[in-house]
Amino acid sequence: MADGYARCVDSREIFLDLTIAAAGGLLVGLQRERAKSDLAGIRTFPLIAVFGALCAIIARAMAGAADATHGLGMPGVVLISAGLISMAVIVLAGNIVRPASKDNEPHGLTTEIAIFVMYASGVLAGLTMYGPAAAVAASTAVLLHLKTSLHRLTRSLSDDDVRAVMQFAVIAMVIFPVIPNQQMGPFQAINPYKLWLMVVLVTGISLAGYVALRVFGARAGTLLAAVLGGLVSSTATTVSLSRMAKAGDLEAREAAPAIAIANSVMLVRVMVLASVAGGEAAGTLLPPLGLLLLASVAVAGMALLVAKRGDGSSAPVGVPGKQKNPTELRAAFVFAALFAGVQLLVVWGKEQFGTAGLLAIAAISGLTDMDAITLSTAGMARGGNVLATVAASAITLAAIVNTLVKLGIAAWMGGRALAVRLAMVLSLPLVVGLIYLIVLILQPG
Repeated sequence: MADGYARCVDSREIFLDLTIAAAGGLLVGLQRERAKSDLAGIRTFPLIAVFGALCAIIARAMAGAADATHGLGMPGVVLISAGLISMAVIVLAGNIVRPASKDNEPHGLTTEIAIFVMYASGVLAGLTMYGPAAAVAASTAVLLHLKTSLHRLTRSLSDDDVRAVMQFAVIAMVIFPVIPNQQMGPFQAINPYKLWLMVVLVTGISLAGYVALRVFGARAGTLLAAVLGGLVSSTATTVSLSRMAKAGDLEAREAAPAIAIANSVMLVRVMVLASVAGGEAAGTLLPPLGLLLLASVAVAGMALLVAKRGDGSSAPVGVPGKQKNPTELRAAFVFAALFAGVQLLVVWGKEQFGTAGLLAIAAISGLTDMDAITLSTAGMARGGNVLATVAASAITLAAIVNTLVKLGIAAWMGGRALAVRLAMVLSLPLVVGLIYLIVLILQPG
């Protein structure tokens, strides 16, 4: 037994296991102590985690003595299970002798569940899974600490917000796992699994902005609303801000940088999508978008400084109008259909007309949506169906067209003053984008 133990577990490794387990237990115990838990606190939680680690260490030693090539073996599994059962008995006994709360309210189960989680975290540390053990302990402590904030967030959500979260759960956890992962359709251009993965990605980003807007509501300032609105739809945000400028609720000197910020957030969103879909090709796809982003942020910052120097200041306002729920199944299917259609058009255009056809389709797509053309061309670059420089040209052209669309919306719906200011703000990123586009197109190959 001693020889097997020595082969399986090194003494220095044991001390590391116990140290990591104890550190995680101290972190959770500190939080429970400050929360005045009468079941377990800053001393009990480290002991629980160390107990879990000891069970795992002894289980490894037993496996080393019997057969070190087959994991823990049945004795080790029984030992760890017995430790878990003993924790359950202790928690039960502790609740039996636990004094009733002063207001006779029933005790919650948070501390009890945290005890089992930290026992499992200790077991992970004892099995030398240090990263997961530390992540579980830290996440548990943070989750316990955010009780008040999470309750406040829950109370601030409307039925529509909760419905949006549940609909995203259906999109990501119900539909996605059963989607077939194979190429099909004309030109074998459509993979339903990868298509729906992009739907999950896009709706997830949009959901974050949607919920944030709903939570902040009318308290959101113009700039914050522009950032959050840019996550949902920078075009819709441009429409809202332009209407406010036209109605006199927002001055043109304030609306112009806000629209530029929404456009910048759109570029960040496109860069994330291109990075995910493009894989190794992202090194070619991201530089032009990065330059566009830097130019857009720079001029937006200068426009903000100019606006602050103006006479007076308007009160912070939120972007008006009800934001469309981005996780509705109908919206998800519409985006899937749009993405599939753009994918087919991109492949067809490339087959029939080469690079010129792809760029034409990219320009048309940029009139309404950046996500579909970005995902399509980046995915083709990743698969080697088009050159990375061609895909970068298509995405850059779509971004330029989309920025021009925002300028047109501002002129049409916001009036001359907003159009002039926004043209001044967006001129630099447009020029930078056009120069980089020409360089990409002129590259050989």
